[in-house]
Amino acid sequence: MEHLPLPKPPKSCVFRLVPNSQLHVNKANNATEVFDNEGAYWEFEIELNNVPEAEALVLDAFLAKLRGSVGAFLMHDYRYEQTQLTTNAYVSGSYQDGNTLAVTNLPAGQTYARAGAKIQIGTGAAAELKILTQDVVPASYGATMLHFESPMRRIPAHNTPVYFRRPAGVFRLADNKQGLADVQYKNGIVTSWRIKGREVF
Repeated sequence: MEHLPLPKPPKSCVFRLVPNSQLHVNKANNATEVFDNEGAYWEFEIELNNVPEAEALVLDAFLAKLRGSVGAFLMHDYRYEQTQLTTNAYVSGSYQDGNTLAVTNLPAGQTYARAGAKIQIGTGAAAELKILTQDVVPASYGATMLHFESPMRRIPAHNTPVYFRRPAGVFRLADNKQGLADVQYKNGIVTSWRIKGREVF
């Protein structure tokens, strides 16, 4: 599965985890009731600026190949690429689900990643993007428990890789109107182009 082939880093990049909770307000007394449903998903919006037409056409061809929201691609948060986190973890054990995961192979005796960092569990079409809710502090032998949101949708196999560097998720276009037709042009340069996507599952 390919990453979205951006010609340059975006000017702006918003990555948001959207919980699937529902809030109901009683119109009689304004009391509230919340339903915590499963199915949180990631969405993103990026803005590209000052892209030469030739490079913009390559990206437009990739979007056309997706056939709107039909196709899928990999995408990571360009604001927080976490390039310093170069060590991959590996799932330790089978039949794990929920929002915790036992892993191994991380540098011991230090805080490897902070709460708020993102991780990618698995590869390709099976990749799942998560946000850490606790610091990652491996034990002396490199094992630790990861705590994150949202809960896993698939049970990962033993030794499945967990990536901290440029962690990506699987996305599709938010709608069928994401191509060059609506961008701003000036003198053969795409001055502004917004692309939106939503996580696939």
